[in-house]
Amino acid sequence: MDELRNLLDAFGAIADHPEKTALAWKEKTGGKVVGVGGLDIPEPLVHAAGMLPVVLLGNEDEVTLANAHVEMHQCGYIRSLVDLALKDKLAFCDELLFHDCCHIVRMLVDAMHTYKDGIPKAKFAYFSPLLEYETAQRYTASEMAKLRDTLGEAAGKPITDEALSESIRLFNRQKKLFQKLYALRQAKPGVISGWDMTQVVAAGMVMPREDSIPMLEKLCALLEAAPAPAAPGIPVVVHGSLCERCSRSVLDEIEACGGVIVNDDLYVGSKYFNTLYKEDLAPMDALLDAYLHRVSPCPTRYEERDPGDYLAQLVSDSGAKGIIMVVVKFCEAHDYLYFTAHRRFEQLGVPEMLVETVHEGAAEGQIKTRLQGFFEKLGV
Repeated sequence: MDELRNLLDAFGAIADHPEKTALAWKEKTGGKVVGVGGLDIPEPLVHAAGMLPVVLLGNEDEVTLANAHVEMHQCGYIRSLVDLALKDKLAFCDELLFHDCCHIVRMLVDAMHTYKDGIPKAKFAYFSPLLEYETAQRYTASEMAKLRDTLGEAAGKPITDEALSESIRLFNRQKKLFQKLYALRQAKPGVISGWDMTQVVAAGMVMPREDSIPMLEKLCALLEAAPAPAAPGIPVVVHGSLCERCSRSVLDEIEACGGVIVNDDLYVGSKYFNTLYKEDLAPMDALLDAYLHRVSPCPTRYEERDPGDYLAQLVSDSGAKGIIMVVVKFCEAHDYLYFTAHRRFEQLGVPEMLVETVHEGAAEGQIKTRLQGFFEKLGV
């Protein structure tokens, strides 16, 4: 077990201090680091340009400097990133690339550039949120082509199809290892905690993807050899936290109150890796296909399917007894998704609990009491 704990701690150290890994990579390769914001950024394009994509996840530290420039009623993710920028904690990024997924992201970039000198001018990916229309698909394809050229210019060399295909294979390999880890967790509930799994995925989002492969393979082997916990708890699925890591206090409290997480629909979780790139397509077509046919629904895109149906099926397939919806306060898009899904859960009879989180000052005592009641209800 010491070997497993040491490996999990290594993942956690990378997740908590992405700048250390990025700076070591820059010193070794001389390449550029691209800070990435948004689930729909096609990271293989960044990698194929010879640059390191580091997903900007923010952190749970108290926001201080940003309070002078960003309203308290903005989401914690945006406030955290502005705070990190003002404290020079994004200085390791040579480029910034964001998906234009909500109006608050635009404000984030404006705040960074207005109140902090030396921040790289952010690039935006403008992909259509409308998925069914052929015109929207053509537009998104053209924007991906523009992004390819933009990243090639930033890297100082064009992105070839050969390099992009190789990067797609690498990212698929990482995604498949994450999927294997999730299958092991579902088969052995409690074999890895919710926070440890979050840290493993977070590390994979910020470190050189080539370096993540042997670490993930070793973790899979250790979890395969580990015995299944005798009394893991009541199985649940956790959904939410669309732009950042799910709060550690929430994940830990779920387990402390008698639950065990057997699957999730989290950004730093299955949302990041459950859509594979089709390697039999031309590489740019594979990126477009992954954007258009992403497995997990997202409230920043227009989709005819009901997110409640997807999440209810996830609960059923995972053998869970209910779902915990972790909604970040002041995220308007997530509010819309929640009420749509909640209505569907009521129709389908899926037990569900809402946990609303804020960056600072979460009512942890109230959350604990409500979680205890939820698990008492599920355990009847």
